[in-house]
Amino acid sequence: MHAPSYSEALELAIDRSYDINLDMLRSQNLHLDTHNDYLVGTYPPLKAMSNLSSEQLLAQIASSIDLYFHIPFCNQHCTFCHFAKEINPSSERVERYLSALDKEMSWSDAALAGKAIETAFFGGGTPSFLTNHQLKTLFGIIDKRFDLSKSEVSFELHPSLVKHDDAADRVSTLLSGGVNRLVLGVQTLDRNILRILNRGHGVDEVVRTVKLLNDMGAENLSLDLMYGLPEQTLRSWYDSLIGLLDMGIEKFNIFPLMFKSTDPIARQLARGRYQFAGAKERIVMHFMAEHILTSLGYRHGPIFYWTKRPQPHSVQQRRKYDSWNDNNLVPFGLGGFGYMSQCQFYNEADLDRYLSRVEAGEKPVWKGAVLSHDDLMRRTLMFALRSSGVSLSRFEGQFGVSIEKYFGRELELLSKAGLVRISNDGVLSLTAAGIINSGAISLLFFSDNVLERVAYNDSRITDKRTDLLEKHDYSPAARYGSSAEMQAVFR
Repeated sequence: MHAPSYSEALELAIDRSYDINLDMLRSQNLHLDTHNDYLVGTYPPLKAMSNLSSEQLLAQIASSIDLYFHIPFCNQHCTFCHFAKEINPSSERVERYLSALDKEMSWSDAALAGKAIETAFFGGGTPSFLTNHQLKTLFGIIDKRFDLSKSEVSFELHPSLVKHDDAADRVSTLLSGGVNRLVLGVQTLDRNILRILNRGHGVDEVVRTVKLLNDMGAENLSLDLMYGLPEQTLRSWYDSLIGLLDMGIEKFNIFPLMFKSTDPIARQLARGRYQFAGAKERIVMHFMAEHILTSLGYRHGPIFYWTKRPQPHSVQQRRKYDSWNDNNLVPFGLGGFGYMSQCQFYNEADLDRYLSRVEAGEKPVWKGAVLSHDDLMRRTLMFALRSSGVSLSRFEGQFGVSIEKYFGRELELLSKAGLVRISNDGVLSLTAAGIINSGAISLLFFSDNVLERVAYNDSRITDKRTDLLEKHDYSPAARYGSSAEMQAVFR
C-alpha cells in the first residue's frame, strides 16, 4: 500500500478544512488563536494551585500506579521547549541530581510498597543525555525500590545520541534495565527548520538512531513530529511524514506547535522573525497527516497519537486519559507533575530549590490542589474526550449524576457547533473539528472557581518571560486574548 501523493493529500486536506467554520467558532470562544491554544496537562492547572502538604499525597493511593522520572539535562535549549531543564551541567551536578532522586524516592517507600506499577516514563529534558555509567546508576536506584518487569517502561531519546561513542552501550543499558518503549524526538526532517529550532541534530542522526535501535532489537518505537513550525511549508510537512514512514515507523505522536511566552519561539512569532503557519494552514497540515496515516492503516490512540499495531499506542497514554482518576501518577524529579490521593500537584521547578529541599529531607512539592467532586468530574470529562470518549452510563454510575444534566449547557453549545457527538451506544466523543479545537473545548469545562484562582495568580505575575508559574502552567487558561496583548508581553 502506497502513501497518498502530495497533491492528493493536499487537495483532500483543503477540502476538509472548509468544514471548520473558524469565524463561527471564534465568535463562540470555541477556537483559540494559534498563540493562545494549548492542551490541558493538569486539572486544576498550576495557576489555580496553592501550597499543599506532601502528607496529603499518601492518604489514599490507588492499588496500581504510574511512575514518572524527570531528567532535566540537555545539550542545547530548543526554542520551543518549556520543560524544566539545565543546559550542559557538570558531571558533578548530574551525580548530585541522581543522588537527590534516590533520596526523594525514599520519601514514599512505605506508601508505595506492594503497589502494582503499570507504567514508568523517563522524560526531560533529555534522559538520553546521561552517560552509560549514569544510566546504570539511575536504574540501580530504581531497581532497589520498584519492580518494572511487568510494566510498560518508556524512555525519551534525542537523535543526537548517535554522536556519542557509547550510544550502543547506552541503548543496551536501557533495554537491559527494562525499557520496552522508546520515544524519539524528531519534530521535523527539514534541515533548515531543525537549525532554527536549535535541535542539535540533523536528518542523518535521525536515520542512524532509528537504524541503531532496529539493529539492537528495540521493537516499540514512537516518533514525535510537530506541525506549525517556523518556515514549515505544506510540502516540507508532507516530506517529513513520508520520510519517517519510509523508515518503517509504526507509531507517531503528532502535535501542533504550542507557544508559551517563556520560550524563544514565542518571541520569534511576536517579532515576525520567521514565517509561521496560520490557523487555516495548521488545520490543513492536521488533515494531511490524518489522511496519509489513515490510508496506510494507522489509527488514533488518544487524539494526537497514531499506531499501526493492533495493540494500543501505549499503556501510559491509555491510563493517562481513560483511567477516570483511578490511577495515581507518582513523579520524581524536577518539575514533575503528578496525581495522587485525588490531589493534582507539581514538584519544585527550580533546580537549586529542588536539590536543597530534597537534601534537607523534604518531599519537594511546589504547588498542589485537592480535587473536589466537581473537579473530578471535569477532569474526567476533558481527559477522556482526548482519547476513547466518555461513556454516559459509566459517568453517571461513577459520579451519581447525568453528564447531560450536569453539563447540559456546555454540551448543547458544543453539539450545535459540531465539535462533539454522542454515539448510538452512548459515548460522547470529539468530532474531527473537535479534535482540532480540543484546547478550547477543555477550557469550556473549567469551573468558575478554578478560572478565578487562575486569573488571580496570573495577575500577580510581574514578568511573564521569566516567571516559573507562567513557564510550567500547561493549560489554555489565562492565555493572551489578542495579538496586541501577546506582542506586548513577548517583547
